[in-house]
Amino acid sequence: MTTKFKPVRAGIIAALAAISIGSLNLPVIYADAPIVSESFSAGDPIKAPLQKPLWTASFDKNASSVVSGDGLLFTFEGGKLVALNVQNGKKLFTYGSKLRPGAAYLNGVVYGVTDSGQVYAVSAKTGKQVWKSAAGITDANAPVVIKDTVLVSNKNAFIALDAATGKQRWKAVEDQAENQGTIATEADGILYVTYWVQGALTSSQLDAIDLKTGKILWKKFKQYAPLTIQNGLVYSIADQYSFDDADPKRELNIAVLDAKTGKTKETQTYSWTLKSQPPYQGGSGSAILNGKDLYIATDRAVMKFDITAYKKDGKPLKTWNVDNTDKDIIGSVHDNRVFFKNSSKPEITGMKLADSMTFNFRTDNPPVQTDIYGNGVYIGQSDGVLHGYNLQTTFSVFTVNTGSRNYGPTLRSGNTLIIQAKDTGKLIAVPVPKALQ
Repeated sequence: MTTKFKPVRAGIIAALAAISIGSLNLPVIYADAPIVSESFSAGDPIKAPLQKPLWTASFDKNASSVVSGDGLLFTFEGGKLVALNVQNGKKLFTYGSKLRPGAAYLNGVVYGVTDSGQVYAVSAKTGKQVWKSAAGITDANAPVVIKDTVLVSNKNAFIALDAATGKQRWKAVEDQAENQGTIATEADGILYVTYWVQGALTSSQLDAIDLKTGKILWKKFKQYAPLTIQNGLVYSIADQYSFDDADPKRELNIAVLDAKTGKTKETQTYSWTLKSQPPYQGGSGSAILNGKDLYIATDRAVMKFDITAYKKDGKPLKTWNVDNTDKDIIGSVHDNRVFFKNSSKPEITGMKLADSMTFNFRTDNPPVQTDIYGNGVYIGQSDGVLHGYNLQTTFSVFTVNTGSRNYGPTLRSGNTLIIQAKDTGKLIAVPVPKALQ
């Protein structure tokens, strides 16, 4: 008897072969084998209520907007100055054309510069021109207004104009400067400006200028902007340059200068020893001042001193042991907290002075812009989302879809927050929740 076999479909044979071969535990073969293949957790997304904008408005992407204390916002659109009502976004007036995208506001007047370098003053209420300078100032930056003086930087010089008339008062030139100067502060009629100056080494130089006459009273090389000016004395951190990477000792030096002459009255030296292992990289420390309280952040601690009662080799009034590797202390003391900027990743962290507890604000994409007002912390992310956090709890309270990877500084006027979404050229106003005010 002959047995007849029915044909077996090729697919079934292939499947059986695959099972048989699979039992041999042979390696998986790819069409193209990766050199590296690793997976990482993306983390949980932040879940917070979506905040609906109160209003939006267009602005020039490179513009720097400013707000006044009486509910007005000034920005630029199409090269024109635009005034908006912060509460409802209503356009109040426009002024000029071909204007540079930066302005200053003081006492009911908005000041700016045209593309041709003319400085102008406009009434913040009516939008009418108060004055415009006759001559243009080449490469002029946005003005700064101090008391009755409008200051405009021009390459390595500062030009002062009368705020009421626009008449030029003086011009102060720093011949050794490599760049435009930065106004640090003004006190008792003296303007303090910093420049980067080329010497044997390039460093910061602090210039003191008489605000009325423009006379340069004194210069100090290797000095940064003043920490404070008290009782006729200027306190300025010195440029430390680099340290010996074989020596763990570090120090921060503060020059105490006579405000009128620039003469060094005292040098305060604060020292510490790095806790890491050689070679000792960086660790030059950073500092902020709150009244007379000097806070110095080292690699492993924050130390507090009285800057007005310096004693050589004196001990700190208080020390908080906290890891500050790759961090600089920044800003000011707020709500009994200090804040740090991380140089190795884009984040702002903090520490409570009451118990040395450290904290951060969890994001689910890289942070690009961080601003803190009151009890609110506002962080714009590179994925086009801005989160509003509660400073006390560090939790996100609301979310705003901005559609932008880049931001200007977040502004606040009263209970309204204005987000500057650079990529989309949009100003987005949202209400500030009561818990964040």
